[in-house]
Amino acid sequence: MIEDIDWNKMWMEAMENASWKKRRGDMTEFWDKRARRFSQSIKDNDRPAQIISKLDIDPSCTVLDIGAGPGTLTIPLAKIVEHVTVVEPSGGMLTCLKENAANEGLENITCINKKWEDVHPGEDLDEYDVVIASYSLSMVDIKAALLKMDKVARRSVHLFTFTGDRMWDYTELWPRLYDEKYQAGPDYIYLYNILYQIGIRADVEISTTEHKQRFSNLEEAVEQWKESLNISTPEAEDVIRSHLTAKLIREDGSLWSKNTMKAVSICWKKYTEH
Repeated sequence: MIEDIDWNKMWMEAMENASWKKRRGDMTEFWDKRARRFSQSIKDNDRPAQIISKLDIDPSCTVLDIGAGPGTLTIPLAKIVEHVTVVEPSGGMLTCLKENAANEGLENITCINKKWEDVHPGEDLDEYDVVIASYSLSMVDIKAALLKMDKVARRSVHLFTFTGDRMWDYTELWPRLYDEKYQAGPDYIYLYNILYQIGIRADVEISTTEHKQRFSNLEEAVEQWKESLNISTPEAEDVIRSHLTAKLIREDGSLWSKNTMKAVSICWKKYTEH
């Protein structure tokens, strides 16, 4: 019976066994280093528009964006809604977000430089019409994280994550670099079942999307992948260079990495009966 399974404990175990978590160490520091490059890469993707089209928003609503990064969703949302509040632990990401907001002349964004686990409703947080966590669900105690999202949401909560094989070809490269199978971490079904167990009947939509990254040359791509995979040996660099030489596509004077992946949208509305 599904009710007898401790899905939150299983999520915790899957998170602890995730390959990226073992190798990257402190994730705030990891994203601090990648912030500026990541901020540039989002301009090459239309995924933000796809996500925003699924949201329950209007010009008068307030939005909470959890794990906002450099403002992937915050910036376009701030042009549509009354106010966006951001919770983002990476100072590097917040620096990029504030620069991006200033470049767009946006002044309706409030930033909270904390992990989601460390913010408190009624102290750090108010209530928000719409709560979003887009590709930022790295909390170990995900049940507590979801309950907090539900608590501060007036209208709806929207989660975005992956299912199946991830992008970036980690499943192919990881065994060659580390001599072990790549463990992606918990899939969306953990989230759905945890929500079910706490009485939330969420809607789920699975779609195919493309992730694109642009590079000026092969060396730039190799350096980015070395940083992402946290490797530095010449042998590992050769593996990455060989992989990228075969994989990258040349278009419009640039090199592109293009990957299709399965994206998952999980949403629940507060005004319907759980």
